[in-house]
Amino acid sequence: MTNLERLQNFAMHGAWANSPCAVTDVGVAAGGLGKTVAAAIVQFNKAAVTPRTITMVPATAGTNTVQIPVYSKMAASAVTNSASGAEETTGSAASITTAAVSLEVLRNNVYAQVTDLAAHGNSDALMVNAGRVLGNAVAAEFDNHVCALFDGFATSKGTSTEGLRWLDVMDAVASLEANDAPRPYSAVLHPQQMYGSFGLSNELGQVAAVNGSNGAFAGGSSASEQFFQAGFVTSLAGINFYTSPQVADGSDGTEKKGAIYANTALGCGYIDFGGGNFIQIETQRQAAEAGTDIVANGYWEIAETVDLHGVEIFTEIS
Repeated sequence: MTNLERLQNFAMHGAWANSPCAVTDVGVAAGGLGKTVAAAIVQFNKAAVTPRTITMVPATAGTNTVQIPVYSKMAASAVTNSASGAEETTGSAASITTAAVSLEVLRNNVYAQVTDLAAHGNSDALMVNAGRVLGNAVAAEFDNHVCALFDGFATSKGTSTEGLRWLDVMDAVASLEANDAPRPYSAVLHPQQMYGSFGLSNELGQVAAVNGSNGAFAGGSSASEQFFQAGFVTSLAGINFYTSPQVADGSDGTEKKGAIYANTALGCGYIDFGGGNFIQIETQRQAAEAGTDIVANGYWEIAETVDLHGVEIFTEIS
């Protein structure tokens, strides 16, 4: 990274932007000279779960702020009912109210330096795999930003002392429907809210109550078959289910705060690098250091748009 870029990074992100702790060093990767090198095992975060569940708005070229207008719904009582023979009667003008959610697109980034010796003395596709790891980390951070907003929803279902029950899911749907949230709905839950001794999976085969489970699908059902054949549930009652390790803790790590929501609940402004992709991978030569910087950039900002179109799911996981 050049001094100019460091200064630009400082101006955009503050004093910690150029901190060495943000640098990932992959120069220690072992070379493959004189060795049989197998296909690389690359550990990835489960990431990019949430972009399909929220409103994504690309920033037009020349702008760095996305504004999402939010119109308040109008009550049916605002409609004038004219009596027979009085169609010409003019009713009272109705008020149409709107608010705007402004999203200033910001940079989210991480980089690593790969030395020439590490790259050229390695039979593995080190540069390619390093880029994939960095891009995946940025995508996981996007999910982290989305999941951090779940606790801001005014409506919450479940309890910190019991596992996730199907009743909690249906209570969330009832709330969304009552507030006219448009379908489809998405559930983004921590893996342990879906699986494990306190997970929704207990509802798919338990006859007796287990850790707060009611055994809602006990005795066999299409939901149980979907789970036991595929190992996961993709959709139930019109809700698309996703799991993300980025779902935030409650008061401690034994509690998690997922959510069920319509895509109108949260909005994201982002820079589109092509095809809806908000992550860009670039390389920069550092000749004096005999290395190459690999930089992963993601430009976005996320905020709540319609509070009542989301429901927090707060449950125990252990």
